[in-house]
Amino acid sequence: FAMSMLCPGQYAGTPPRDHSPIPTIGDYNKALQGLDIKDVIEEIRTVIHDSQECWPADAFNGAQTYGPFFIRLAWHCSGSYRETDGAGGCGGGRQRFEPERSWEDNTNLDKARALLAPVKTKYGDALSWGDLLVFAGTAAIIDMGGPIDKICAGRVDDSDGAKSRTLGPGPEAPDCPVQGNCQRPIGTSTIGLIYVNPEGFMGTPEPVKSAFQVRDVFGRMDFDDRETVALIGGGHAFGKSHGACPAGAGLPPKDDPLNPWPGLCGTGKGNDTFTSGIEGPWTTNPDQWDNEYFKLLLNQKYILHKGPGDKWQWKIDGDDSGRMMMTTDISLLHDPKFKDLVDEFAQDLDALNTAFAGAWYKLTHNGGEWASNMKCAD
Repeated sequence: FAMSMLCPGQYAGTPPRDHSPIPTIGDYNKALQGLDIKDVIEEIRTVIHDSQECWPADAFNGAQTYGPFFIRLAWHCSGSYRETDGAGGCGGGRQRFEPERSWEDNTNLDKARALLAPVKTKYGDALSWGDLLVFAGTAAIIDMGGPIDKICAGRVDDSDGAKSRTLGPGPEAPDCPVQGNCQRPIGTSTIGLIYVNPEGFMGTPEPVKSAFQVRDVFGRMDFDDRETVALIGGGHAFGKSHGACPAGAGLPPKDDPLNPWPGLCGTGKGNDTFTSGIEGPWTTNPDQWDNEYFKLLLNQKYILHKGPGDKWQWKIDGDDSGRMMMTTDISLLHDPKFKDLVDEFAQDLDALNTAFAGAWYKLTHNGGEWASNMKCAD
């Protein structure tokens, strides 16, 4: 393969040898003192709008942005946390290493880390990878007009993925006899997914069963119903899902550490990107924060179909805009408590702002080891 296809920061963000040097805790605490959190956020915002040929940014209504991509990066780094035993979370920056970096749900996030590698280089030891990956998502929410509470720095990096082995797959993880229906203490329904199968319980598009599993799995990460619905609908206010064709993304880092997930649909990037296999945006303005997701759920009739990636998804009846919902989204209408929250957030953007900001803070600050010099910015 041509090395020019890779972003220059590829091997910094996803080290082929699966380990990377880190500063001593003393050196990190010292360097952290000089870190300006708001300065880093502004630096990331310049990256968000600077589309690179190696991995072009999605375009929404004519404007290119990595914002939604970076939100997914931070979410999936943080969403590995489980309250059952405190494992996971973005602290440690272990998404760069096995097993997390090869999880199905982390497909193509090697490109996001590569795009952010120059920011890590600029700030050096003062900016841990754990902080950088979270800051990327937080900066993106700010950039697209979304609500954020305080932002904290001081996540201590790990030099490898050893502490994530209990998350699986592998012998150090708790047993899961039926993938798609993993039970506690595992924090997800399926090893390699952050939450649940977006096509539905066991891949079957039945919203009622999916709602039950959404509550169960988000609960294992210490989220209540309000936080769960705010996170799902707030997260899906942004961006799109990628499923350009059924061919898939190619081999993960564990099988091809030098050129993971090249993409097997056309160019493998841009409009040819395959990530989850589900294709399309949720909302009309995926680069702007709003509560349209909840209004669409309530007011439109969604019908089930197979998308171009050969996965179950839902489209608005009679609408060819490409907007879609996943079975997990539709499931929020099929549970009385979830439905009440969908109603509330559709009518009250301020309520959504408060709920989402609080849930995002909790999501991104759970787990990991923190420096004694940790600090926060409002």
